[in-house]
Amino acid sequence: MRESVEDAVHHAVVAVAAAALVALAVALFLLWRKKRVARARGGAAGGGDGDGDDGAAVAVAVAQALPVIPLADVERATDGFHPRRVIGQGRHFTVYEAAPGLAAKRMRPHLVLGEPGGRRFPAAVRSLAVPPHPNLAGIVALSEGPGERVLIVERASPGSVGLDALLHGAGPPHKPLPSWPERAAVAAGAARGLAHLHEHGVAHGRVRPRNVLVDPAIAARGPYDVRVTDYGLSTFLHDGDDGDGDGRLDARAENDVYMFGAVLLQLLTGRQWDGGRLAHWALPLIRTRPPALAEVLDQRAGEPADKAESRLLARTARVALACVANDGRSRPRMAEVSAILDDVEAAYRRSDSTPKGEENGGEERFSGCLLGRSRSTRRSATLLRLPV
Repeated sequence: MRESVEDAVHHAVVAVAAAALVALAVALFLLWRKKRVARARGGAAGGGDGDGDDGAAVAVAVAQALPVIPLADVERATDGFHPRRVIGQGRHFTVYEAAPGLAAKRMRPHLVLGEPGGRRFPAAVRSLAVPPHPNLAGIVALSEGPGERVLIVERASPGSVGLDALLHGAGPPHKPLPSWPERAAVAAGAARGLAHLHEHGVAHGRVRPRNVLVDPAIAARGPYDVRVTDYGLSTFLHDGDDGDGDGRLDARAENDVYMFGAVLLQLLTGRQWDGGRLAHWALPLIRTRPPALAEVLDQRAGEPADKAESRLLARTARVALACVANDGRSRPRMAEVSAILDDVEAAYRRSDSTPKGEENGGEERFSGCLLGRSRSTRRSATLLRLPV
């Protein structure tokens, strides 16, 4: 009996020590990576021509820096991938708590043994490395061994839930549904995370409400409690049901924009995407002048408080309208979408003033940015067709 107790204590001490070592190694790596990225940014700024060399150099520096952690260390940190460490299940990965602020995403065995997921794993994961961002649950390391492929990723703040759960009543008990200011913060945060990915040459490929993690305390704790997760996995899993059949980065980014528009529609209406039926119902109402907001908005969040809030919600609805345009060339870039949603979020935070430009042509200024004739001459014929 005494020996069994001693063995249990010994194993516990070893597990804690292993977790601490993994956490220390990753912390040191993040510090080193931050310095290396800063050096790369400085070098690119000094020698580039101002046409994107900075972002490319930073992306390359980060990709080269992505470390490989020994599988034995990951196994120790997860208690041998023990079921009690499981914090999430997906079609391709099982997610384990690994260390403070980190999770281990273990690829399912049939994908490891199959082609191309397992064999392309190291190079493909390195291509997904981007500089850290507060609205992104980034990939910080990888690990592999016989029959094993593992991603080490950042975790969202404790208590975070998927946006789908928050919108449809499966979130924390006694937590009211998100208000309009909270939804504006969620939309802006998710857009910033996606724009950061696109800036560094990575398409998400799986933009869904469940892949937007939200801290329910967002209203009290600021705009950085929103994180986009599970990005880029289709680049080496070749899971074609989320894409449009085109391997080009710009085409995949256009599809990200489309599905982000779907997320916006779900935030505005409180309804499920339902295979695109939501777009068929909502878009004609949004296209009217003025938009038929009373019929579109989620009544559970309450009516707009005043005309200023109505204008902000109409602006967000028109962003969604622009994003789901079927012609990829007519869709805005995520950087444009992020800039406008940042303005909407900031307007909500300026409770003591009217959003700039709303009195004198604010809607026209916005429409010219995303919905002008020069960006789409066939919009009425393409808006309601879903991507192939």
